[in-house]
Parts: sequence; C-alpha cells; structure tokens
Amino acid sequence: MKKTMKFRFLTVMLMLLCVAALGQTAQAQEALTGEIIFPVTIREEGALPETPGVYTLVLEGEEGAPMPEGSRDQRFQWQVTGAQTTAFPTIACNSVGIYHYTITQEPGKNAYCTYDRVKYQVEVTITYPEQGDKLEVAVAIAPENAAMKSDTAMFVNSYEKPPVEIPQTGESGNLSLMLGLWVCSLLAVAFLWKQRKTV
Repeated sequence: MKKTMKFRFLTVMLMLLCVAALGQTAQAQEALTGEIIFPVTIREEGALPETPGVYTLVLEGEEGAPMPEGSRDQRFQWQVTGAQTTAFPTIACNSVGIYHYTITQEPGKNAYCTYDRVKYQVEVTITYPEQGDKLEVAVAIAPENAAMKSDTAMFVNSYEKPPVEIPQTGESGNLSLMLGLWVCSLLAVAFLWKQRKTV
C-alpha cells in the first residue's frame, strides 16, 4: 500500500513538473518578438523632370495583421522621393500566424507621368524558431493574379516630355504689327519726299 501511494505521489509530482515546464516554455514563446520588413523599389523612365518625383505608397493589412506605427484602420501611407530601393517602416510582431497585405501606389499630380498601378499581394508567415530568441518571419510578395514571386514590390513610373510651348499671339503680336506699319509709313514718307524734291 505504501509503495502504491509513493508511486502515485511521484507520478503526480512528475506531471506537475511537466506542466510547469510546458508553462514556462509557452511563456518564453509568447515573449518572443520578430520584425516584418516590406522592401519597395521605385524606378523612373523616360523624360525625367528636374525635380525628383514624390510617390505615395499604400500598405493595407487584413484585420488583426501587425501594422506600422501611424496606421489608421489597417491602412498606412508612405511617401518616397525619387528612384530608390527602400522599405516600409519596420513592423514589430509578437504572435505567430499567417497575415495578408496589399501594396499599391496612388497616382501623383504630374500630368506627364504614367504612375504604375500594379497591386502586390503579400503573405507573411510568422513561426516559432527552432533555435534563437526571435520569431521567424517569411515574406512572400507577388503581383496580383501572378504566380511568380518577387523580392520587392516594384513600381515603374514613366515620364513623357512636355510639349514645347508656342507663344500666343497677343500684345507681342500687336507690337510687331505696329512696328511693321511704322517702318512702312517711314519708307512711304521718305519715298514721297524724294519724289517731291525731284519734281
């Protein structure tokens, strides 16, 4: 009887130790954090303006997806100046899961620029690490309705050369006309004066 009680006691203690160990492991996993980075590339083509263009990029996340600071209603706007490869502000994350985002570019104000309207679908997978103290983050970027994935969300903006402005006929045209008439009048007076002296 005593051996049986002792065996049960040891079994219960062992189970409690296992539960405590599992709890500590779960707490340690919950304390892990990670970083989500969305790389972006802006390219410019054609007759580039003297002043670099300013481009507005939009990141939208599904409900519950981690977002950059300053986001509103799971939407974050970010401006990039000129052609460059950069990244959205880093997003801190502390929970595992699969999250979905979209990255787009809003049309700008330059009438001679064709702004790239491609839409990128982004899938972020966050998992616990096998080793280390940071969550593992995998980012998959692909244009909408395209199977091929990309390392970056690329937007190619094309510029056209503005048409050459032709001066409008206004005061300058009237001035030229008046000057021409004045010269013709002087020539006519001089001719008549010469004819009179000859007679």
